[in-house]
Amino acid sequence: MSAGSSRALGAIMALLLVFAIGSIVALAVLVATLAEDEEQTSATSCAVTAVTTDDDQERAPNIPNGWAPLVEEAAKTAGLPVSVVAAQLKQESNWDAGAGSSAGAQGIAQFMPATWATYGNGGEVTDPDDAIPAYGRYMAALKKDVEPLADGDADQLVRLTLAAYNAGPGAVQQYKGVPPYEETENYVRTILDLGQSEFSANCEVPTGAQEWDGDLGDGEWTVPLPGGKFTSGYGRRNVPGLPAWAQEHVGVDIATPGAGSGSGGPVIAPTALRITGFNNTDGCVIAKENGDDPDFGFAFCHLNTYSVKKGDTLKRGDVIGTEGNKAGLGAVSTHLHFEIYKPDAPDVVYPYEGFNIDPEPILKQKGAWPK
Repeated sequence: MSAGSSRALGAIMALLLVFAIGSIVALAVLVATLAEDEEQTSATSCAVTAVTTDDDQERAPNIPNGWAPLVEEAAKTAGLPVSVVAAQLKQESNWDAGAGSSAGAQGIAQFMPATWATYGNGGEVTDPDDAIPAYGRYMAALKKDVEPLADGDADQLVRLTLAAYNAGPGAVQQYKGVPPYEETENYVRTILDLGQSEFSANCEVPTGAQEWDGDLGDGEWTVPLPGGKFTSGYGRRNVPGLPAWAQEHVGVDIATPGAGSGSGGPVIAPTALRITGFNNTDGCVIAKENGDDPDFGFAFCHLNTYSVKKGDTLKRGDVIGTEGNKAGLGAVSTHLHFEIYKPDAPDVVYPYEGFNIDPEPILKQKGAWPK
């Protein structure tokens, strides 16, 4: 090979190397850009735009195939938010009118044959014009069955109705609340999250995270369990059946009188909070004070249901969840186990990590001690 040929070949190889390096850099930039776009899309995925009807009434967005009027009418029949109805229909069938399951469920609302025979009014289960109104009638019946357990709490009634659809009204009545089945708890949470993120105009929460409608008191903070009574304090105790480590109580217990072992009252934000995480084993919502320093940390534990998700910001009196008896130690009576952590605690902290402080003097100083 001549010297000229060698130089030419070397030049070509150099150009290919530059091209290859440039391609890798460009690909890296593209991946980073796509990742950034995906992150931004995820962060703003709840930014939906309200759609209005001819009479300027707000309509849930993203309902396909012109079915929005049917869904709205079914929501009125059932007495449920339109966003919840839309989310449930999507979850059940992904808007597929011909959907079926190995268990025999059919149609957009996944009716079993016996249920369809009761609520279908002689229509066709795979015809949305028949199935969506039938769904409204069925959910209205479930709602009526569990309504006495909600005790006038509209938020809880929606949750109980969804739980009755998933687990059956008998299970809801047995447990006097959302049954402690992982599938059912996840189902309720999934429907509510989907209702907010995809079918709620302006991302309004379809249920949950609403302000408690009772007296908040005149203190700087409010009692985290309205109407609850103090039942157990911070520090050493001797409770039969608990392991030795759990005898060192790192919070205070507040309980609704007469709640027994079912779902109790609403647990609310004592002050402005931001939700930082969960400890699902013990039904705990973890939060941080959302205001001026010091920013105490909080844990609201043994909740049977949550009304919040990570990242939510709450004002004083907003509902966090429902007092319950969910605990990794086994069956406990219904109560709120409430913890406060030092301001230097991380956003997500758990008991026995050295950050717990006695909530009683703080709640008393803030005017939020249960009477």
